[in-house]
Amino acid sequence: MVRLIILSLSIIVGLLFTINAFWLQWNGVSTVEILNRLPVLFAPSNYVFLFWIVLFAFLIIWVFKYFQFYKGNQHPITSMQVFLTVFIVLFQISSIIFWHNEQFIISLILMGLQLILLFLLYLTYPLKKEAIQLRYPIAMYFSWTLFLFILYFCYLLVHIEWNGFGLSKALWAVLLMTLGVAIMMHLRYHHHDIVSPLVFIWCYVGIAISNGFDELLVSTAALFLSGVMIAGIIFIKKNPGPSK
Repeated sequence: MVRLIILSLSIIVGLLFTINAFWLQWNGVSTVEILNRLPVLFAPSNYVFLFWIVLFAFLIIWVFKYFQFYKGNQHPITSMQVFLTVFIVLFQISSIIFWHNEQFIISLILMGLQLILLFLLYLTYPLKKEAIQLRYPIAMYFSWTLFLFILYFCYLLVHIEWNGFGLSKALWAVLLMTLGVAIMMHLRYHHHDIVSPLVFIWCYVGIAISNGFDELLVSTAALFLSGVMIAGIIFIKKNPGPSK
């Protein structure tokens, strides 16, 4: 029960701090307002960030399921999973704080550490049908954080006025989007993950809407790559092992 209480408090604290920072104000400005300061082609429309609400709703359901398992003496959450979750939230909060203080490099490093811990948590679920279903919120969390990591990285490059080795900003945006799709297809095939590609499709459609006809290459690539991920979800078939 102590593990579940710690898990619940971590998710609640992460929810309250993140929602406040992204849409209300923390340190006098919201996270979305900071992201809108620079013309980052990888940035989606603001509505995409509403995904935080969806994510935390699923994380709350995830915690509730473990409470149900506790009552039924089934599938208890491990100490390692609780430990990872607590530090994931701590790194997330720390990253946001440094971002709002415009220490973007430190913020990105902290988000990178958060991403590593999220993937370790992701791997704690065996490739069995029931475990994969229980992993859905973690897959959402990981893929969303990965998208934000790439977005923050792009923002940092624009902030320091990086010349892109002579390549255009639009081309770099397309290359990074392609990298994201490659990772999603890896997760789809090797980890039986249909959730992570769906998160990236949500984000890429937002990128297409944000760029519109102003950056047609980026918008077209975002929609095309979304189609690739949809095809991957539908046609990549590698069934997980049976639950035990």
